[in-house]
Amino acid sequence: MTAGVEDAGLQDEVVRLLSRLIRADTSNPPGDSAAAAHVLERYFLDNGVEPELVGESHELSNCIARVAGGDGPSLLLLGHLDVVPADEKEWMHPPFSGLVKDGYVWGRGALDMKNQVAAQAVALVRAARRRRAGETPRGDLIFAATADEETGERCGAKWLLDTKPDLLRADFVLNEGGMDMFAPGDGHVYTIHAGEKGYAACRITVSGRSGHGSVPLHQDNAVLGLARVISALERYEPTVSTDRLPVAVIDRIVADPRSRRSLKEPATAYAAVRELAAVDPGAAAVIEPLLGVTFSSTIVRAGGEAVNVIPSRATVTVDCRMLPGQTAEDIRREISRALEDLPDPWEMEMLNFMPGSESPPDTPFRDAIAATIQGLVPDAEVLCAHFSGFTDSAHIRAAFPGTVAYGFCPFIVESGATVRRRLHGVNERIAIADLVLQTRFCERLAARLLA
Repeated sequence: MTAGVEDAGLQDEVVRLLSRLIRADTSNPPGDSAAAAHVLERYFLDNGVEPELVGESHELSNCIARVAGGDGPSLLLLGHLDVVPADEKEWMHPPFSGLVKDGYVWGRGALDMKNQVAAQAVALVRAARRRRAGETPRGDLIFAATADEETGERCGAKWLLDTKPDLLRADFVLNEGGMDMFAPGDGHVYTIHAGEKGYAACRITVSGRSGHGSVPLHQDNAVLGLARVISALERYEPTVSTDRLPVAVIDRIVADPRSRRSLKEPATAYAAVRELAAVDPGAAAVIEPLLGVTFSSTIVRAGGEAVNVIPSRATVTVDCRMLPGQTAEDIRREISRALEDLPDPWEMEMLNFMPGSESPPDTPFRDAIAATIQGLVPDAEVLCAHFSGFTDSAHIRAAFPGTVAYGFCPFIVESGATVRRRLHGVNERIAIADLVLQTRFCERLAARLLA
């Protein structure tokens, strides 16, 4: 990475801010974001920026800040404050310590996504300093750190869009995502998440006949039937979406020519993904979700507290993801195909459904991101892809159809495969050099778009 001679205080500034944000425990549930919002409020006020804290309750505070510009294009730096819970007993260091050690900042949220929130906040403050020095941007630079993204039950971004949409209205939005970095030997390959898959939760119930647990040959055991359902879902290969195959991603990050060919053929794609996972799990984790619908059995329930009672019903809740354009009917059809040969009676209930969303992949925003990261990492190459998870970009695209919302957060020290293992996991941490890169990227992207 080439950074040049830059403000030596940038690293200390962003590391201190991230450490303070991590120490503000915003575990969701319960999702109280107020402590972190006040950390940002104090940071902005100390640096001459007037933030606005708003929310449907004090506990669900959202922090908004703005550097006003002319009537040119506007950029929103979007992030969320809540994090998933952490069990301290499993961690090397306390998950809400914000410890700085061995070249890393440790703690829950160091990668998802208080790192990016800190980088964006510092980028805005530095833009405000330039504004006071006489450099007026041609459009507004906006910062928003929102509540309740991890569960979405009282989503801060959605509440803002429903009640105060002008606070988030912008031409371009930079949000979480795009964390994958590959180093195939001839450069660094980065992905921009120009869209994200949709989400549905389905509950599958298997009915049987209750009985006494002391009779192993009992027929119609719903628990055993449910086991067959889960196994069938795991074995099933959903229909490959041929019109959305990630050909450019496959060609660039998969080294073996035979593997590349197999991944691009619907009949062999899933077998090729399994083979790829054995030698390059990072590439497989990126490619598999882009083939089409995915299923993950996540919650299993059956019976009560009595171990000697065979229950009459057993259920599994399935996390389903689908590409933009795929529908709830696609989910129902794929599940029906997966379970069509089972002897056990089953029924499916769709608990919720949120369609996928996407922004155009070829835009001036994409070009600005590519040029900015190439200024920091000269051998960088940028590809557009879809994110397998949910982000608040879905709400932004629904509210503002003309807005281009991308997910991008670059790394240089650690690959996407390394980072992925820590997301929502134990010992979450970020290399300080990657945090500095992300801060410089946000600052330079804003300057490129708005200077």
